[in-house]
Amino acid sequence: MADAFNKLTPDSKFVVVNATVNSMIDHNVLNNLYLPIIGDGALQLYELLWNFSVSDHNQLVLHKHYELQSMLNIGTDKIVAQRKLLEAVNLLGTFASRKSPDSLVYAMQVPLSAKEFLKTDILAVMLLGKVGDETYKQIVSRLIVPLPDLGDLKNISASLLDTFDVPTTLIKNIPGTVNETKQVLNDDRLDASNDQLSPQSDDFDFNLILEMLDNSYVDQRSVKRSHDLIISEHLLYGIDEVEMVKLIQKATNLSTNELDQHRLKRLISQQFEMPQPANKPKVEPRSQQAEKPTQNFDAATEQLIKITQSNAPMTFLQQIKDQKHGIVTPGEERILRDLVNKRVFPNEVLNLLVYQILVVEKHSTLNQNLISTIADDWSQKHVSSAQDAINALRNRGKERAEKTTRRYPKKRINVKETLPDWAKQPRKSQPKQSKQGLSPEQKKQLEQQLNQLKKQK
Repeated sequence: MADAFNKLTPDSKFVVVNATVNSMIDHNVLNNLYLPIIGDGALQLYELLWNFSVSDHNQLVLHKHYELQSMLNIGTDKIVAQRKLLEAVNLLGTFASRKSPDSLVYAMQVPLSAKEFLKTDILAVMLLGKVGDETYKQIVSRLIVPLPDLGDLKNISASLLDTFDVPTTLIKNIPGTVNETKQVLNDDRLDASNDQLSPQSDDFDFNLILEMLDNSYVDQRSVKRSHDLIISEHLLYGIDEVEMVKLIQKATNLSTNELDQHRLKRLISQQFEMPQPANKPKVEPRSQQAEKPTQNFDAATEQLIKITQSNAPMTFLQQIKDQKHGIVTPGEERILRDLVNKRVFPNEVLNLLVYQILVVEKHSTLNQNLISTIADDWSQKHVSSAQDAINALRNRGKERAEKTTRRYPKKRINVKETLPDWAKQPRKSQPKQSKQGLSPEQKKQLEQQLNQLKKQK
């Protein structure tokens, strides 16, 4: 059912509902906080659907996606992609009717307040990754205006019952009209849950963190408040529970015994920049114990898959940079942090994306536009494993070769294929030929690169 609605047609139907249709949306919050994350196209779709909801006023007016296409001048695939961005940040809920499976229900959600947004770690981290430290601070200063220090004050405001004469019997026995209204307000079937904005990880035990800190000086309440940040940093850097506890203790304010989130992020970033011991044992993620079996790949490709499955994105990127005698730039760190926090792909897929750009295509740094293009393509193709990514790269290489052929139909120019073996289609018609299809020199070079990656684990 979900896959069917990911492939919309212009005639696909939908209705728009809005539980807060009489409310005004805060464009200041949308433009400053949400726009850098979801992009201009998704924001335009949100505002158009919101206008539909205001006009329809929850009367279940039936629309076709052709309306969105013609007004936004985009295709249905783009509508699906932008809709997913809105769903990811809880600006939109999408529901399929059991009685009318051929139509969708779009439930509009109001944006978080600036304070709620900035207190949601994963959203704040994604925003920081998009705009950088300086712009992030400027955005906060525009939206959050702290109160001046007014000194020691006493609240002398009048209370409700002191001011108004409300009969006690009415409070004890709530009138039926009030209860009926409360039942309507409690109907939250179309409300999007903010739980999905809390990152999760199957190979990281947050409760174990709390147990190890149980008898320490660290205030556990401050650690629990930092749950999203801790999980996000684990996903990005591959930090295990024991190492995370050590970092938490170092980042704790000894005056208050509370975890300082900014200091924790700074310590982790600094530790990543320091040279890591070559003999440091690698902790295998528990979720990878039941790995997806490899397909009909050659030995070099299977080795690459294992390497991508056993390294966090930052570690993998650093290893490749070390081989190329380069450094990880702040821009590259932001790009990876953004991809990890979106939780669209597992780490093995992100690592293959890095390998493709830096090793195969020989770019010196990660390019935001190129990564966004490939990531968007993989998202639409539901790439969810290293094997899926390799097949997608094979198809990408084939499509690029076909485009070159169509572009120069009359010229007979032999273009030497520069893609590695795992990005090529295997030749079943020539069983005696090596699966790799590479020269001995190319094969040796690829194996050397893989061996270097393996040694640095």
